[in-house]
Amino acid sequence: MSVSSISPPPTGDELPVWLQPRIPAGFAPPPHPIRLCCIMQKGGSGKSTAAVCLACEFALMGKRVRVWDVDAQLGGATHWLAPLTEDRRGEPPNLLDMLKGEASPDEVTYPTQVPGLYVVPSYTSLKQVELESSPGLENGIEWGIDNTSEPFDVEIADCGPSLGRLTIASLVGMPNVIIPLKASGFDLNALTELNRTLDLTQRRVKPELAVTAVLLSEVLKSNLTQAVFDAMCADYPNALVMGIRQSVKVREASLDSIRKPLHVYAPDATVRTDFQYLARMLARQAAA
Repeated sequence: MSVSSISPPPTGDELPVWLQPRIPAGFAPPPHPIRLCCIMQKGGSGKSTAAVCLACEFALMGKRVRVWDVDAQLGGATHWLAPLTEDRRGEPPNLLDMLKGEASPDEVTYPTQVPGLYVVPSYTSLKQVELESSPGLENGIEWGIDNTSEPFDVEIADCGPSLGRLTIASLVGMPNVIIPLKASGFDLNALTELNRTLDLTQRRVKPELAVTAVLLSEVLKSNLTQAVFDAMCADYPNALVMGIRQSVKVREASLDSIRKPLHVYAPDATVRTDFQYLARMLARQAAA
């Protein structure tokens, strides 16, 4: 499937023409199995939203998908996807247990309410990993992927806002990088350190590491948004760059009182159209 044959999302009244997805001549969708790392050195940039919404759209395509929650903060992918586990006494076996060698990848992988979508959960206890000198931590997630009994078609990491050892482990395991950010000075400043981390990881640990897509989260019509969009196209010449439209439905869907996938809670939301398009581009799959 040629990426040029996949139609972009309609602009409607919310997404200006200049924010149509930029697909450069050098754009190469990730190889199969797909391994994606949603990363940005700043909270609130849209990492969990991108990871969860993309994972759902891949699953709806019939793919077997797993999300790795590599963020020790509450309210991320684990909260939204609500792993189906019978353990009601506390934290079920999770990413921390696997990284410590106390559980296998299969034992920390749980189904979700979305058929074909699984999650490796994490909790605030994951923070202790950064404080310990666990041998081989940087290769821990890659080891987990390679030692799963039944391989997945898509693996997605939802990273935390810090650029520590857990983030390096995510990049090593899933070297196709997706950068969500907002059009603000705070996010642009955070990119400097992120780019340094990506460069060092590529040169020293994972040569195949590459920025696959840059997402402008919750885009608004403004000169600043256009300037940031143009800057991202220049800074990441081989990446797909696109806007993800603003929608209160995304925030509502992840509320504790709701916790439903976006395609269930608001199937016609314009933001979902954007993630559908992105998923098809990354999977080289046209709409049904």
